[in-house]
Amino acid sequence: MSERTRKIESQLKEIVGEEVAALSDPRIHGLVTVTEVRVSPDISVATVFYSVLDEDAEEAREGLQSAAGRIQSSVGSQTRLRRTPKLRFRPDPVVEQASKIEAALREVREENRDGDDDEK
Repeated sequence: MSERTRKIESQLKEIVGEEVAALSDPRIHGLVTVTEVRVSPDISVATVFYSVLDEDAEEAREGLQSAAGRIQSSVGSQTRLRRTPKLRFRPDPVVEQASKIEAALREVREENRDGDDDEK
């Protein structure tokens, strides 16, 4: 990945993060955080990865997709790119995996506690 691409991704992450925080869409009622932005090699598409602190991630995704045009417009006005990349929003798979691992660990801990109580 080139230095230019990294700079663009960093700039897009900052701009999109600020725009998402300013949204007033009721579907984005939980804490939505932009975790990463990846741009295609030709910079025509930017995939925005996000995490949601609330349980309804599907509703948040719909809200983000509906606001994509507004956010993209803001990106266009704040960057010096010839063409503004099309924004696609995806839940961050790393955050989802971490949540699954955390739930599994919690379950194991509870089973160990129950096992300790049975032995006493």
